[in-house]
Amino acid sequence: MKNILYYYYGIIVSKMDNDGYFAYQNHLFCLYKIKRNIEEVNALIVLNQFMISNHLKINKIIFNNYLKPITVHDDQFYVLILIKYRFCMDYFSFIEAPLNNQLNILRRNNWAYLWSMKVDYFEKNQKLFKDKYPLINESMDYYIGMAENAISYFKMLQLNNEKLFISHRRVDVNDFYNPLELVLDYKVRDISEYIKKIVFQERKSLLDIKNIINNMELSHIDYLLLFNRLLYPSYYFDMVDEIINDKKEEKEIMQIINLSMTYENMLADIYRFIKRKYPIMEIEWLMI
Repeated sequence: MKNILYYYYGIIVSKMDNDGYFAYQNHLFCLYKIKRNIEEVNALIVLNQFMISNHLKINKIIFNNYLKPITVHDDQFYVLILIKYRFCMDYFSFIEAPLNNQLNILRRNNWAYLWSMKVDYFEKNQKLFKDKYPLINESMDYYIGMAENAISYFKMLQLNNEKLFISHRRVDVNDFYNPLELVLDYKVRDISEYIKKIVFQERKSLLDIKNIINNMELSHIDYLLLFNRLLYPSYYFDMVDEIINDKKEEKEIMQIINLSMTYENMLADIYRFIKRKYPIMEIEWLMI
C-alpha cells in the first residue's frame, strides 16, 4: 500500500498500520479500501464536497495526482482520506440532505423494502445455520418475528415526503466522520441505532435513554419512526452477518439473546413514554 501512496499521491511514508492509517506532514491520513459499490462512492464524493464546502464536520477525501478521487490498483479501489476528526463527540447534529439527484442512490428510507430483503435472505439461508450455527438457528425465528412486526408497522405509518438527513450506516465512534460510511435517511436513524448500541454494549439505563430522546427536537412522526426503528433488530442481524463472515465467534451472540427480555421491557417503556406525548399504534405483544 505504500507503493500506492508514492505512485498515485507522491507520498512517502515509513509506517502504516494494518487499517491504512499513517502520519504525514503532521497530519493523519487513511488509505481506505473501498467496501461499497462505485456508484455509491461517486455519490459519497459529491456529498463529501458539499459537506466540506459548508464547513460541516467530516473527514476529507483527497484527490490523487491524476485529479481523481478513486485510485484503482490491481483491480482494487482506494480512497485517501485526511483524518481531521478521529472519534465521535457529538452523535446528533441533524444535517438535512441536499437536494441533489446524484445522491439518490444513498437513500435508505424505504425501510419496509430493505428489511424485507434482509428477512428473506435469512429465511432462505436458515437451514444452513442448523448444523454450523446452533445458537443462531435457535434464536433466528424470534428476531425475524420482530423484524416482520417492524415491517408491518412501517407500512401503516402515514409518511408525507418527510425530510431526509445525512446519517450513518451504523453509529460507530471510530467511523463517525468517515465520508464513506454515510447514507441519507430519516432524522431518527442515528438516534435509534445509538440507543440499540448502548443497550447492548454500554448497558445504559432507561433514564439515560429517555434523557437522550428528550434532548432531541422530534415531531410526532419522528417519534413514531424512532419507535419503529427500535423495533427492528438490526443489532442481531448485524452480529449474525459478522459471525457468518468469520469476524466474530457464534458464542458472542449470547450477549444479545440474554438481553432479549431487557430490550422488550425497554421497548414497552419507550412506547408508554411516547404515548404520553402523541398517539401511537398499539403493539399488543409488547404490552403483555
